[in-house]
Amino acid sequence: MWEVVLGEVAKSLAAGATLRGAGRLREAVARRLARRRRAEDVAALLADPERLERALRELVEAEPEVGAELAGLLGELTGGPPRATRPAAPAAPVPFVDRDAERAALAGAGRKLLVGQHGAGKTALVCAVAHDLASRWPDGQVYVDLAEWRDGNHLRQPEVVAHVLTQLGVEPGLLAGGTADLWAQYRAVTARRRFLLALDNARSLADVHALLPPSPASLVLVTAVRAGDLAAELPGPVPVGALNPVAALDLLEALAGPHVVAAERVAAERLAELCERMPVALRFAGERVRTRARIVAEPVAAVLAELRTAGALGAVDAVRVTYERTRSELPAPAAELCGLLAEHPGPDFTVVGASSLLGRPAEAAFAELADAQLLVPTRPGRYRLHHLVREVAARPTPDVAAADRLLRHYRDRAVAADLELGTDRLRRYLVPEVEEFTGSSPLDWLDDEREVLAALVREACLRGRDVEVVQLCGALERLQVARGHHRLFADLYRWGLRAAERLGTPAVSARLHGMLGRTHVLLGEYERAREQLDRALELVAGLDDPELASSTLEFRARWHEERGELAAAVAALREAVRLDRTLGEAGRRALGLHLRMLANVLVKVGRPRSALDLLPEAWANTPPRELRNQSRVRLVQAKAHTALGAYPEADAALREAWRLVGEAGATQYAVELHEVSGTLAHARGDLAGARWHWSAAWELLWWAGHPRETVFRDWLSRMGPS
Repeated sequence: MWEVVLGEVAKSLAAGATLRGAGRLREAVARRLARRRRAEDVAALLADPERLERALRELVEAEPEVGAELAGLLGELTGGPPRATRPAAPAAPVPFVDRDAERAALAGAGRKLLVGQHGAGKTALVCAVAHDLASRWPDGQVYVDLAEWRDGNHLRQPEVVAHVLTQLGVEPGLLAGGTADLWAQYRAVTARRRFLLALDNARSLADVHALLPPSPASLVLVTAVRAGDLAAELPGPVPVGALNPVAALDLLEALAGPHVVAAERVAAERLAELCERMPVALRFAGERVRTRARIVAEPVAAVLAELRTAGALGAVDAVRVTYERTRSELPAPAAELCGLLAEHPGPDFTVVGASSLLGRPAEAAFAELADAQLLVPTRPGRYRLHHLVREVAARPTPDVAAADRLLRHYRDRAVAADLELGTDRLRRYLVPEVEEFTGSSPLDWLDDEREVLAALVREACLRGRDVEVVQLCGALERLQVARGHHRLFADLYRWGLRAAERLGTPAVSARLHGMLGRTHVLLGEYERAREQLDRALELVAGLDDPELASSTLEFRARWHEERGELAAAVAALREAVRLDRTLGEAGRRALGLHLRMLANVLVKVGRPRSALDLLPEAWANTPPRELRNQSRVRLVQAKAHTALGAYPEADAALREAWRLVGEAGATQYAVELHEVSGTLAHARGDLAGARWHWSAAWELLWWAGHPRETVFRDWLSRMGPS
């Protein structure tokens, strides 16, 4: 644990003059080291992160309390882009009663394990504690339901890591590519943040071991049905069981009405005991009493009799029976919808998705389910069924017609979003006729629905809906380009390839192999990328499709460039440009992209004049609405002019690149712009300007825990003190 924390302390002080709070950390480290070393030795250590880390380890071994002090000060460092909001855990259900002892036991930093059966209220308790302690965690609260990230017994841990990092403010464009780098980034970021992490529904230590933040300055709450091997790293589990008798009646009163419970006190006590005083069962029973009170004189006794007649023997039975009775009295559309929602893929759903499942507007039915307390809100506008309700509501055989309606709804909506984002990009899926996209941002909609869409792709592929699978994969490409989520897309494209191969569509297969290869490049998985790109090029060779061939060569060039094979990258891009020219107007956009990419590689191989010769044509073929790509052309132009010593021209190009990026809102390029701006300033002898830009780039990467921060830290240390 301390290795990561002390390593981050050393890195932060090596170039941390720009970080707010670095002064206090530096003073604390210097003061502690000065007790054992001479002043000149301390000064030398503070300038050398590797030696400083070793010295801090020795110090913590001798004085363990120093570790906690430094971890706290590390958590006070601030940097990176400002954030309008902090992540927050879902709200606890209302009313929430009892659990005072458990809430007290869970307060404070550290690692805590909550153990109890399904329906005991572990999730509600975690959310209540998160609300109680919100002010203690300046970097927010991150809630992760691990059940939502499982495929059978497989937990998609890298995706969980990426989710937590983005919740903590790391931009998707700054997520590390390779899996090892991503885990290192996770350890770095979670060592520096002071936050509450809730890991709900863990099954074993393997689920959470690597996800536990290294710093003791944060609070981690893990829930599980049983402790098992989790107790090895999360000692002293907090049991979450039945409510006390008074609290159980309080909950029934809050749900059914105090006058109702007071009038049937004995029956209410018996009802609470039959429900084993478990919160979920009591909630369903209380809601059932509330609805029966409209009809019968003694609603508590009536519900108690229903449960006994049905043979309910405990909390789970009580949930099942009350659900079945509640459903039997719901209007037919609401009852039908509840069963259908139990089959909805993904972690949650919206009323629009519910309408597509039902085959007609579902607002009224949705409201009935919410009024009956059968829906649990997850985030604004999105809901899920409680896990126990989902189990008892599931149909013995899936409703294929409803599943197809949901699939077509999401397919049409995703395709409409893709078309709204531009009609001139390469598509090899069969584009269906769809209505124009309505709503705010098509990209935001795709991002909000990505987990549902990914689950739909898996489910549709298993059901043999191959056309819809490849349509969804194709429509979602724009989301990956803009927002990342590369691990999700690696899985998505594999399902797409299964569908495309069954369809026997070589062009679609080639596109999916190419996109999967590109994804592996972005993840730093170069051998896997090579296999996919080889197959894509093999398929393209048998097709008369220069547009697809050009795009695939672009991906191959990126693979060569990342591996340092720049001559091969130049050759691949030259061939892509040649193919683009044969397409005339249809190839203009691709021509602009590939000329700019080729120019960038030419700068890298020391041919800046050749790069500049290409850039006017690249600019002319970049659509005016694509401000992000226009800024990239100007950035390459600035690099080439800098390499040639044409500093005024480089400065003008850089200013234009900054302006275009600002108008586009494309913050993911800030690091590269600062890097190039610093390089230009350094070349002109403006060391203060170089330090400012490289410090800004370092701070952004440091805040994101990105491994490239070491590059800028080395540059800054070689420049010496300011």
